[in-house]
Amino acid sequence: MAKNIIVCSALLSFFVFVSTILPSFADEIKATDEIKKNPAMMKMLQKIELSKKILAQMQEQKSIDNTKSQHIQELRNKAKASLDEQVIRMNKDNEQYTSENAFAKFVSKKPSNIQPIYQEMFSYHNNKVKDAKAERDRILSNGGKTQDAWDAYHKLSATNRIKLIQLNKDLSIKYSNADITIQNTFDEKGKLPRTSE
Repeated sequence: MAKNIIVCSALLSFFVFVSTILPSFADEIKATDEIKKNPAMMKMLQKIELSKKILAQMQEQKSIDNTKSQHIQELRNKAKASLDEQVIRMNKDNEQYTSENAFAKFVSKKPSNIQPIYQEMFSYHNNKVKDAKAERDRILSNGGKTQDAWDAYHKLSATNRIKLIQLNKDLSIKYSNADITIQNTFDEKGKLPRTSE
């Protein structure tokens, strides 16, 4: 609406400006002798012809703008394709340094009987982070606040000490690195009960 008002006001000011120079423009207009003798009709015809020229110029400018927009979009697409290619190449060059590969190298140096415990704890952590990222992205894509998204991320990705102790206990029992009877003597904080003597 505002754009239309601006265009209309620009056209009106242009008509006022042009009306001062219309006599020189009158020679270019093709009209019958009868119309040329009637000043009011001649003025209307001049304004119609002028409007046609202005409209043609505006359409030409719009065409130029569309061409520029298409060119800019093509440049953006090329830049994005180049960036994607560089990211793929960088990921391939740094594949050995990904968290999974670095952790696998770390675990390979541990005794074979405890390697599965490390792997499962790592998988547990990765799954928590993946779920937290998905929740963060869901909140942001639904128009939520950035702070709310990050709060949800931190809440879902965190593991408290008690849960970590319980997970370690369960995995140690699962992979026969600990006896269930001995593990059950520890409390939820991983401490042996105190005796009063």
